[in-house]
Amino acid sequence: MQDALFIRFHELILLIYLISIACYFYDFFNKNFKIRNTGFITLGIVWVLQTISLSIYVNQTHQLPLTNIFDILFLITWLIIAISLVISVIKPINFSIFLFNLIGFILIALNTFQPTDQLEKGQKLTIMNELLIVHIGFATISYAFFALSFVNCILYLLQYNNLKHKRFNQKYFRLGSVATLEQIVFYCSLTGFILLIISLILGVQWGLNTIGYSILYDSKVLFSFIIAIFYALYLFFRIRQLIMKHKLIYFNVIVFVLCMINLLFGSSVSSFH
Repeated sequence: MQDALFIRFHELILLIYLISIACYFYDFFNKNFKIRNTGFITLGIVWVLQTISLSIYVNQTHQLPLTNIFDILFLITWLIIAISLVISVIKPINFSIFLFNLIGFILIALNTFQPTDQLEKGQKLTIMNELLIVHIGFATISYAFFALSFVNCILYLLQYNNLKHKRFNQKYFRLGSVATLEQIVFYCSLTGFILLIISLILGVQWGLNTIGYSILYDSKVLFSFIIAIFYALYLFFRIRQLIMKHKLIYFNVIVFVLCMINLLFGSSVSSFH
């Protein structure tokens, strides 16, 4: 289900799909009817484009896209979007739809950037280069959100200390409330975590197609997954309120430090980074 034209067509679908997912994510935290409506419309456009792609494939091959795992992933994504549209019409559940379509986005990305034997060597190399760029792009953005989370962690600790010692000076009122700072830490960590997971999945796919299974025990890759697990633990404890928030702030700071160590020094012990 892949040739040069389909790759470009699917990249367009991915871009529109990403816009739709971002709209649902934004609307979950900041209720906005226009943003939600934009997310629904763009999701509908993605479904129409996918339907066109599936129709072309069936017309050319005279068979359903069930011949290999990556064609099946594309079909599953088509069903995910169709179900999401129906749910959106019946009862808007924005965060559930966001998570549902996040899975769909990952599946269609795996399908789009999977080179097949039908492609020439130059086209396969182009696909792998594009996949690498997408992987690095998502990773870079995730690090930016983690950095923003870290900055607000520091501000939270300063403000928490001011509050604890009742230092209500001008700096106290300029920093903002500890509740607001803590929420920013949570939202930034959540966004960074989601982007990091997408980046890791696409990065592993790139590694499997260019390096082989040795990618699975590369030190930097393993440490990146460990960092993702740590952020997942932070989010779990934060959502379930199992640990006091100011203690989780310290935990978030430690994880960010580990993240920067991996970013700055992980390449020196990695076999290919």
